[in-house]
Amino acid sequence: MGQDLKADALLSSSKADIRLVLPSICLMEAISAFDWKRIERNRLKDELDRQLIQLQRSINVQAAQQLATELAQADLTNTRLLSDLFQRLDDYIMRVADRADLIPISADVVRHEARIVHETELDRDDALILASILSHSENQPGARKAFLTRDIKDFLKQPVRVLLNDAGIKLLSSTENALGWTLERTK
Repeated sequence: MGQDLKADALLSSSKADIRLVLPSICLMEAISAFDWKRIERNRLKDELDRQLIQLQRSINVQAAQQLATELAQADLTNTRLLSDLFQRLDDYIMRVADRADLIPISADVVRHEARIVHETELDRDDALILASILSHSENQPGARKAFLTRDIKDFLKQPVRVLLNDAGIKLLSSTENALGWTLERTK
């Protein structure tokens, strides 16, 4: 949605410099988040349409006609924004699929997720992401690992931090921090 200015740099980075790994569930989470955006945009469209009908009844009121014109333009802009957001989503999903290794969900990951839910205060979706990351991490001994998330509040909680620390995974809260962290190893 254009919220992370450094995302392009991360996705454009060399595979030799940065190995990107992503729980496959995160792609579904991104799609679901955009579905909520679609719902929001459609609610706005419905409200704009409702207001527009009311304003168009005030034929002799100049301000009402002006507002009707502006609402009609807002409706067009809203539609264009939704289209742009979904195009960006499609582009990013394809770029991530081409660039990152995707961690599949397995029965072991699901069982681990259930344990994490009981051991921490994480929601089930975050616990599934964490279980995927921890499972993948077990197969990467000695590798330098980090977990990039903006959902830092939940993942900073003590039981979660212990799980990440025990797995040797550094928690990073921004793409800028992640890019800086990758440069630290070359110094």
